[in-house]
Amino acid sequence: MKSIILVALIFVLACSVAFASKPLRSKVGEPSMLKPGRCLLEVDGKKYISGSCRVDLAKGGSFQVYDLKKHGYFAYVNVNGNSAEGYWNEDPMATHAQSPLGTLTRNGACWQNDRAKVCAWR
Repeated sequence: MKSIILVALIFVLACSVAFASKPLRSKVGEPSMLKPGRCLLEVDGKKYISGSCRVDLAKGGSFQVYDLKKHGYFAYVNVNGNSAEGYWNEDPMATHAQSPLGTLTRNGACWQNDRAKVCAWR
């Protein structure tokens, strides 16, 4: 019985490593454009990402920023014309950016509103 449990645990671990090592994608079927850069993610006056990061650029100006300092934060800015919708993973253990930042407007390399600011520089 113990050997069956051990084999099951090894299988689960192997699967999780395999899926975790897959490259990020901008959209389904598109290869990632992940590049090193500098980023800022500020929410409610607190900086969650500031400095070195990875930036994933998509068509139309949308982008994603990823923390390099092992804190686990990331944010998405989905551009639609002159505005964008922002999302982030408020909980650093979360694997999806499910927390809305609201509608953002562009200011240079940043997209922001009264609550949040997301910036990316390369």
